[in-house]
Amino acid sequence: MKTIPAGMKLPRNLGEIDAEYLTGILRSQGLIEDSNSIVSVVESGVGMTAGYFSDIKKMKVTFAEPTDCCDAFVAKAWPDFEMLPSEAISDMFVKDIKGYMMAEDAFFPRPRVFLADYDSSENRWGLIMEDVSGFAQQKVHEQELNLDEVLDLIPGLVDAAIAWEGCNEGSRLVDLQAAGIEHWCSDANLAVYREVMPGGAKLFDKVVSMPESSLVNGCAWDQILGVNAAELFTNKLEAFFDAIKPENGGTCTLSHGDLRGDNLFLCEKSPAYPEGWITIDFQLLFQGPVPSDLAYLMSSGTVLPEVYQAENRRIVQKRFYDLFMSKTQRYVDYSFAQFEREYAIMSTVLFVYYVGMGGAIWRSAAFENEGGARVELGSEGVTEMDLEAEDLRKRMWWAKAIANFLENFRSDDFADKLTVLPDNVGAMGQWVELPAHLRTR
Repeated sequence: MKTIPAGMKLPRNLGEIDAEYLTGILRSQGLIEDSNSIVSVVESGVGMTAGYFSDIKKMKVTFAEPTDCCDAFVAKAWPDFEMLPSEAISDMFVKDIKGYMMAEDAFFPRPRVFLADYDSSENRWGLIMEDVSGFAQQKVHEQELNLDEVLDLIPGLVDAAIAWEGCNEGSRLVDLQAAGIEHWCSDANLAVYREVMPGGAKLFDKVVSMPESSLVNGCAWDQILGVNAAELFTNKLEAFFDAIKPENGGTCTLSHGDLRGDNLFLCEKSPAYPEGWITIDFQLLFQGPVPSDLAYLMSSGTVLPEVYQAENRRIVQKRFYDLFMSKTQRYVDYSFAQFEREYAIMSTVLFVYYVGMGGAIWRSAAFENEGGARVELGSEGVTEMDLEAEDLRKRMWWAKAIANFLENFRSDDFADKLTVLPDNVGAMGQWVELPAHLRTR
């Protein structure tokens, strides 16, 4: 682990990672001479969907003396706007740091890291890594993956799944739990979403029930599905995910937890990156079924609609399944039918994030007239013409993901399946009701 060097402190916020701070990190690792320093920094943002659970910036630097050292960095620190309770965000930072420190042959390809350390007692957190955008293409949501690009990812996805298959037992489970990396169905994880999803469910349902909204493109969910999907799902969370528990026969491996376009870079194959791709951001690591990362990628608005729909979706599933079965030593009796069930269940994970962690977005729009969703939820008659470019870009991704979610709900008959499930038994968070101006629309 690239820990903070003696004499330096981890940052409390992103502003503390400046030229002097980065100079100290690089000198401590012998990457620049003690006589050398960073004399200028050009900072920029990192994309429309990054920074929900941390503050992030890019840093292009100039050195006082010639050097072979990397001159483009990405820095992460504690977020100013907290979308989840502080304890949950700190848990995410621990996972993120652990993800960057996994052995190279046992996890996804990642950028070179210069600092990955934390002091939770003082709420100090720091990640500094190489900015790979200079030689790799970030698959932002304007540039969805086509079928061939998805198929090219599968060997690396399978190898990661194989490396951690059966991690719900033995010494690896102990290590994962020590890092706070629980199973998706653990009491601790489900408790988080039982707490936060009621704060966003009814507002999300309102958004997707508006056929006039550009976020649904005329496809009002309540009319198509016959239910308020987010509210129903929130009430059935425990029973819906019950089938993937290892004690109920579910497979288990280590999942990235947020494998989507903004966290994915494609590059030329090389000795450093033999798979031809790189991934970042491990804040949402969890243990889960074998197809977890594939299902998430295919349900995130990151791939073209023609890829996640019927025929091509099955091609992708079969390619992953066949390659996994040719390598597995733990799940030799794993049927394709079980694979499909686990894939379908895990295709809802980003939907859970949208309703639960996204609840802060929907509430700020409905009650404070802030953010891109105030077009649908605000009380001031705002239209898309009134929005800044950043909010418009976020809405573009939301629309793609929402269309992806609806396709999954329809194709897998989730509404009918959820209706017959028992309600949650664990404690729930407080339900946020629609404000008066939305109850009359």
